[in-house]
Amino acid sequence: MYLALSAAAVAAAACLAAPGLLAALRAWAVRLRESRQATVERELAESFLFVDSTRFAVLLAASVVAVSLGVAAAGHSGLLGSLAGALTLLLPAAGSRWWRLRRRRRLLQQLPDCLELLAASLRSGLALLPAIQHLARHQPPPIAQELTLVVRRHRLGATLEDALEDLQRRIGGQEATLFVTAVAVARQLGGNLSEVLMRLSQTLREKQVIEGKIAALTAQGRLQAQIVGLLPLVLLVVMTRMEPRAMRLMYTTAQGWATLLVLAVLEITGALLLRRLVRVEV
Repeated sequence: MYLALSAAAVAAAACLAAPGLLAALRAWAVRLRESRQATVERELAESFLFVDSTRFAVLLAASVVAVSLGVAAAGHSGLLGSLAGALTLLLPAAGSRWWRLRRRRRLLQQLPDCLELLAASLRSGLALLPAIQHLARHQPPPIAQELTLVVRRHRLGATLEDALEDLQRRIGGQEATLFVTAVAVARQLGGNLSEVLMRLSQTLREKQVIEGKIAALTAQGRLQAQIVGLLPLVLLVVMTRMEPRAMRLMYTTAQGWATLLVLAVLEITGALLLRRLVRVEV
């Protein structure tokens, strides 16, 4: 009798909670789709990578399910499967950010040469817009893509200053700000723009040399930070393979989950501190 009443109560509670759970899952799916769509359509599109958001979402969902089930089956732990699925869900955003930073570094490396060529074109008698068009046709990407976008925005009715400000927003950094500001001031107040661009090119090239020296001097510290950050994870995997019975308590008990949480917090804090110590602003 009691078992029947308990089963009925559980069934009633499940029926009452089902609409709420479905609504919560539906809201989570909508937010997930919007965030992934923003990542694909805005961030990747600004880097000139065009991916269909619907196919991307389907592929991401299938990857999360496959990785979660595979890791859970291989490690005999639902916690590991859930963590692997969460990491897989975060990979597109991390990959998009890595790609944008990589592309931005390439843009900033190309900018001094581009400014020098732009100054030479102005000295030869070309106006600013034809000089930008010439660079867009003859420079390699990604700087050619950005300059082509500036020219197209100007043809569609935007002023050259607005198109260059949009370029500054996409690239970011002090280098692009100095370039756009120099062009705006020269067009509004007059002056020798070619000489300003030549000096700016030399300044940016010297800045890149200094940054390269700093990167070489801090390479050992950055390597040590990576080793120190990865060592606990490697030891965790090794100990799990060597002593699976003892380490199973780490993944199946509340005390073990709390220990893993503390380890994760300490790992992230240490990585951030080490990264801050080896980072030098120029």
